[in-house]
Amino acid sequence: MKRILILCMLIITSNILHATVYVFTTNDGVLKLNDQMNTISFKGMEYNILDYKENSPEINSVFCEYSNLKKMFLFDFSKGNITEYNYIETFEWKDVAFYNKAKLVSGLYRNIDVYIYNNNIRGDNISLFKQYANIMIEGIKNGTIIMNGNGTFTDTTGKLSSSGTFERNWLGKKKNTSNNILNLVADYIFGYIKGMPSCNSNWEQVGNPYMILKADKLN
Repeated sequence: MKRILILCMLIITSNILHATVYVFTTNDGVLKLNDQMNTISFKGMEYNILDYKENSPEINSVFCEYSNLKKMFLFDFSKGNITEYNYIETFEWKDVAFYNKAKLVSGLYRNIDVYIYNNNIRGDNISLFKQYANIMIEGIKNGTIIMNGNGTFTDTTGKLSSSGTFERNWLGKKKNTSNNILNLVADYIFGYIKGMPSCNSNWEQVGNPYMILKADKLN
């Protein structure tokens, strides 16, 4: 049965650019590829097809979008499945790794109070910490904060700068200075990034591949 399905897929692949409508029944819904209308319909959404890419005779990528949402559907006929991917913006730790920018930004905002509590930041320093953190997180979001290979950060707007070391009194205790608070913010972001999984590309897989149960061609 699977062999017959795969052979059917190979026939479809060889003619995909000249087709009208292909209907793929999967274990998680019906996907329709309308080559005439240049659309893909799946799970109640209709995407406009932007491009096709033949990775191999048995594997094809279809790139599409709906509003600001970009998708890729990978048709792997050798395995009899379709894999869905979302396009994501990434944040680079230079020469080290890339990370999902949206998840990084939301995670940093979500965990600020935990870091403040764990590091015993008190009084006016709390509002200053949050002020600097907001500037840095928004900078990550809009691309003005760069993470260097050594784990330090550069603000291309010039709004933020620190010595990179903590200022201490003669007893060795950290002083309550803006430089030290900014260093704590950098430490917070650095530590959070180190705990995140990295990305191999700008395409993030959505769930598990969908098993193709049936394929039909509509003229």
